[in-house]
Amino acid sequence: NGQFTINTKELINKVVVVFDRCDSEGINCEYFQRWTVTGLCNKLKEKNQIWSRWYDSFDPPMRCPLNKGKYTMKNGTGDIGPILLLYPRATDYQWRVVQNMYADDIFIGSVSVEVAFFGYRKKIKSILKP
Repeated sequence: NGQFTINTKELINKVVVVFDRCDSEGINCEYFQRWTVTGLCNKLKEKNQIWSRWYDSFDPPMRCPLNKGKYTMKNGTGDIGPILLLYPRATDYQWRVVQNMYADDIFIGSVSVEVAFFGYRKKIKSILKP
């Protein structure tokens, strides 16, 4: 759950996402990786992506152009499938994610998110033969 406000009418067309990987308690963290996402409006339209379910959780919906105003998320979730395809050990960690938003090269603002996986079970292959 959370909210953020966009205070500009500038078109946000680039996001730089920084991922920090933390231990299972979320205390000791280290830099993991950085993504630069351009063509943001087209990316928000794509379905079945790592970000699709997350951005669909906002009210008003995160659709381009991102209008000036307050955006609220309630019960935001992500789809574990695409996450595990990218990094199978993702559920072993907690995550701190910072999304820095830009209009071309002008910094507009950032959103910080802490992510923990719970209620997820890994499939274990049986070594027993029937």
